[in-house]
Amino acid sequence: MVRLIIILALVAGFIVLYRSLFGSPRLHDPSDAAEMVQDPNCGVYVPKSQAVTRSVRGKGHCFCSERCANEFSAKYS
Repeated sequence: MVRLIIILALVAGFIVLYRSLFGSPRLHDPSDAAEMVQDPNCGVYVPKSQAVTRSVRGKGHCFCSERCANEFSAKYS
């Protein structure tokens, strides 16, 4: 039983060493990162693909939620 634990620990150590020396495969390309936009109402950053968009006074804005979009529209319309 002790031998099995020692062997497993050695194998895990070799895996960690191998990955640190040769790098683990990249899951995502950094160029595929989502563009982030800032909500002008509350200042929160959200991915542009998930943002609520509204046109206020002829200018397009991106919001984190419908609530922020409505508040901003009410202030500046």
